[in-house]
Amino acid sequence: MKITAVKTFPITLTVKPEFYIVSSAGPHAISRYVIVAIHTDEGLVGWGEATVVPLWSGETQGGATALIQDYFAKCVIGRDPRDYKTLLQEMDASALDNHFTKAAVEMALLDLVGKKEQKPIYELIGGAKNSLQIPIKFSIGLREPEDAAQIASTKVQEGFTAIKLKVGPDPEKDLLRVRLVREAIGDKIKLNVDTNGGWSVEQAIHEIPRYEKFNLAYVEQPTPRWDIDGLAKVRSATGAKIMADEGVFSYWQAEEVIRKQAADLISIYPGKNGGILKSQQICQLAESAGVGCHLGSNLEWDIGTAAMCHLTVASKNVPVKTFPVDILGPLYYSVKPQQKPICFQNGHVFCPEGHGLGVEISEEELKPLATPNARQS
Repeated sequence: MKITAVKTFPITLTVKPEFYIVSSAGPHAISRYVIVAIHTDEGLVGWGEATVVPLWSGETQGGATALIQDYFAKCVIGRDPRDYKTLLQEMDASALDNHFTKAAVEMALLDLVGKKEQKPIYELIGGAKNSLQIPIKFSIGLREPEDAAQIASTKVQEGFTAIKLKVGPDPEKDLLRVRLVREAIGDKIKLNVDTNGGWSVEQAIHEIPRYEKFNLAYVEQPTPRWDIDGLAKVRSATGAKIMADEGVFSYWQAEEVIRKQAADLISIYPGKNGGILKSQQICQLAESAGVGCHLGSNLEWDIGTAAMCHLTVASKNVPVKTFPVDILGPLYYSVKPQQKPICFQNGHVFCPEGHGLGVEISEEELKPLATPNARQS
């Protein structure tokens, strides 16, 4: 089997207004992503998704499209996708960072291999360690406290057992938001807050004890992504469970977080960490150090969400029952793939069981989603 073509499809998705996300990292109301299709001489097509958000990862739709067409396509065309480890190494040698863009190509390669071997991706990468029915949480942005409480209450009624709240810029309103949500959902529902690096070390040490009465499961990325020492200081000073997210894009950053005892949990996922395989390596490193892992989100569409599901199922160091994960992107969009959309029910996401990713897209259905004036190939 040989790769014959790599196509990119810049698309725009609109977040449902009732779930519009605002955080300390900025607003997320429009998603401009890149869908990747890798074609082979056997007629198989592998799909990938680059969920790029400039304010968060620094990658753009135009940049991802150009990088795939001008660099990564040259690494894979004419090659056998089953040699994906070599192809991924060559991609890394051709461009630094660009984690979400590299992840999209890796998804498509693994999708092809799974289709060829008639296996789901989780079987290709070690087999099922978690259930295919994965408990998830619902994430609520910096909304008015009463609005956040109403959304949280509705989601609990729908079957969610965990809620995440964004906090950071307004201490008193943040505290009120958490209080009203806790009152609305009761004591048995898991609750955590995420500052997206919006507090200084001093603010975090001051603010976190104020949330103690709300029985938070953990506090996510309280300090800026570059300050691992500060994260460790906050964890030591407050005694709270801390999750590192923006602070861990790469393996070496995970090593630093672990060495400095800066977190109890590390958020991993294919886009942020440059692919399923790199995420898995971080997860295994964390497991050897006794640090748990968790699946974060960049509001992926169904292709990226499928990749997250397969990673979760294959990773025993992702304690989904203790900490329901953030595999929830498709819930924020009205548009779904026409053939095999990801299934959500009763606060769970169901890992696709088909070959490869288990999600099918047609080029035709992407046309109405195309970003105007975007570079396409």
